[in-house]
Amino acid sequence: MTTDASLGLHALASMRTDRRKRRVQDMEWFETLYRVYLAALIGGSGIVFLSSLVKDQPFTTSQFDTVIHDGPRYVGLVMAVVWFLGMRSGANGGPVNVEEAEVRHVLLAPVDRAKVLRHPAVQRMRTLAYTGLLAGAATGLMIGKRAPKEWGWGRQQWVVLGAAGGAMIGASFIIAALLVHTSRMNRSLVTATATALVAWQATSAFHHSHPWAPFTAFGRLVLCTSPATDWAYYAVLVALGATAIFRAGNLRVEALARRSALVSQLKFAVTLQDIRTVVLLRRQLSQEHMREKPWFATPKVLRRDPIVSRCLHSLAHFPLRRIARMALLAATAAIAQVAVWRGTTPALVVSGLAMFMMGLDIIEPLSQEVDRPDRTDSIPVERGLLHARHLIIPAVATVPFVVIGGIVAYAAEPHPMTIVAGALIGLPAALGGLCGATINTIKGAPDPLSEANSGLYMPPEVSGMTTVIRAVWPPVVAIFGSVQVAILKSAIDNGQSALGSMIRGALGVGMLCFLVAGWVRQRDAIRTWFRNATRPQNAGGAANNTTTTSGQKA
Repeated sequence: MTTDASLGLHALASMRTDRRKRRVQDMEWFETLYRVYLAALIGGSGIVFLSSLVKDQPFTTSQFDTVIHDGPRYVGLVMAVVWFLGMRSGANGGPVNVEEAEVRHVLLAPVDRAKVLRHPAVQRMRTLAYTGLLAGAATGLMIGKRAPKEWGWGRQQWVVLGAAGGAMIGASFIIAALLVHTSRMNRSLVTATATALVAWQATSAFHHSHPWAPFTAFGRLVLCTSPATDWAYYAVLVALGATAIFRAGNLRVEALARRSALVSQLKFAVTLQDIRTVVLLRRQLSQEHMREKPWFATPKVLRRDPIVSRCLHSLAHFPLRRIARMALLAATAAIAQVAVWRGTTPALVVSGLAMFMMGLDIIEPLSQEVDRPDRTDSIPVERGLLHARHLIIPAVATVPFVVIGGIVAYAAEPHPMTIVAGALIGLPAALGGLCGATINTIKGAPDPLSEANSGLYMPPEVSGMTTVIRAVWPPVVAIFGSVQVAILKSAIDNGQSALGSMIRGALGVGMLCFLVAGWVRQRDAIRTWFRNATRPQNAGGAANNTTTTSGQKA
């Protein structure tokens, strides 16, 4: 048996090696280098731009004392949320993804399943640890640029310790997921335990009367205040990681089979930049289903309008986990805006992306309409008007999450001005995220004026940049909605009216929302006009006989 098992593992190793070699041989190196060139050009330019937003003006003594004293608890809160997400992922069958062929053939072969699954588990942990390392290093660099020289630490030390803390936080997701999955814990028990951990750390972060929490030690590592006793926490985390990898053989084959099919579709959707399909597949991976019984009934007054009634009906069936995720994204955006107020301008990107992700969830009624063009075509209403009316209820539905963000911002920055800013900054930020999500959803709609051949005669540089711009434009619009807090800070620093700057910024975002709604309403007419204007005229004048579809009924 030992010989047979060793032969099976040797055959598996040879198969994986041959598959990797074949993948490298089939790779188009010119295309790969071109993608690297585009990524380096755009990513490098973005990093340089964001780095220039962080000025070298150091923290004041009081500000730096606040960062050192309170920062570890907030970093610990981030790690607690990561553990929450990891435990939930493990309860839903994650986090390891293997190819369908390995599930069907390798895992059912007479070989040690643990030795087969440890390799993808280690790869997954390594990937997330590296992602956390980059995020932690960037955080350490931003803190190091503003840390006073009297502290005695250079930027290199901040970057190294920030990278170490970020790697631990990233690896924690896989550790938590593997431990839960391999232990076959009940999902309700997992949710209750994970929620208790987050509540415990949040209580420590926002109430100084409860200073100790289990994840605060990892925040002290990032902020260079870790005492010698904290090494016990790091040793425990390493031991848990080793245990999780060792128990990888207990992963359920049924869960791996389900995830393998969904992940393959997810990769294909990412390749096509189909964000809507990515969102749907992520919900299937997490086994997220709509509620059978709605949270509330649609008022009789609103039932007269079928579009409004359908939007409310869709929102009323949102599962609790989706509502909790949207509330968490609103809280994340609020904390990021507080960080911008305190001088960390690149946190605008975090706020905008959080609002964009929340917008993708709250725009669900419009997304469902776009997913079913046959039903849309059967309604005697113009397509643009139908889509535009689907924006009313999602825009109103952002208000409760703005309130949640305002509460979090006030807890982090207890000042009466925060309450006013919560309305004049939070609501435009949420609407900006909604606009970005709307653009992303509508541009993926089936277009009756197909442009399948529009890029055939473009050079690769133009075609590649066009693809990148189409993918980046919706998040940029969402980030623009969060710029107001930076405008407010600049106005106060220059002695201008704070209320006036917030009102002007809100009007600017309102104009953006008006333009996006107008684009949704007149999209078909605009595209028809543009195609007719750019179509080459032939000798017979056939182009003049083209039927205009600007008034087409969808």
